Amino acid sequence: MAKCFKQILPILLFLFLFVCQATAAEPLIIVRGQDFPPYHYLDRNGIEQGFIIEIIIGTAKLLDISVSFKQYPWSRCISMMENGHTDAMMNLFKTEKRKTFMYFSDNIIAHETNTLFTLNTTELMYSGDIQTITPFKIGTIRNYSYGNRFDAVTFPFNYQLETEKELIRSLINKRCDVIVGNKLTILTLLKQMGFEDRIKPLVPDISSDPLYISFSKARGHGALSKSFSQKLKQFKTSEKYQEIIRKYSLETL
Repeated sequence: MAKCFKQILPILLFLFLFVCQATAAEPLIIVRGQDFPPYHYLDRNGIEQGFIIEIIIGTAKLLDISVSFKQYPWSRCISMMENGHTDAMMNLFKTEKRKTFMYFSDNIIAHETNTLFTLNTTELMYSGDIQTITPFKIGTIRNYSYGNRFDAVTFPFNYQLETEKELIRSLINKRCDVIVGNKLTILTLLKQMGFEDRIKPLVPDISSDPLYISFSKARGHGALSKSFSQKLKQFKTSEKYQEIIRKYSLETL
């Protein structure tokens, strides 16, 4: 019996070390919502693209960790973070509610400008007072935040959807009078969908706020959040970061 145990002991040790190495090599799972060009999206070959994707990958390399991006509906991403079913979530605002179950990096990923859009044929008067659009049917993304000023307003006719493309179609089909969304993303999608001559942005913008990557409190990623924030700050001083800015024709993030 002792001889048999001595023979299998090296095998058991090998298997133990193999499992430990495999576990250590597991990538950090980062969930994201629907495609949000040029921030993050899948190209025609199904490859993750976007300047936020590249910034996160560049920062992760400084931490010597690998990352894997998983795409789900936005509401499900929020739920996964709350229940500890993923490590991190990208491209979102910091709110008091989210801070109860997410750690937020001290350094921002980018800024997001949100804007109201309507049909070119619609005579909708807007001067910056969000209350003036409450009588209209407005399209928003479920569980999104559009900044404190917008979020504080109650909209009796709020048509909630899951993607920006659905918002655009709801406006084209006149199910909504006005929609709200990331200015850069909506303008990009309008061009892709061939609707850029049918929909117009309203001036002024409703918000311009920082976007973050957040980490799961349920998974105890507080230390990781701090480390990522430090390396993100370092990455922003690199030439690679400047290459990303130039690649996507961005003035600033």
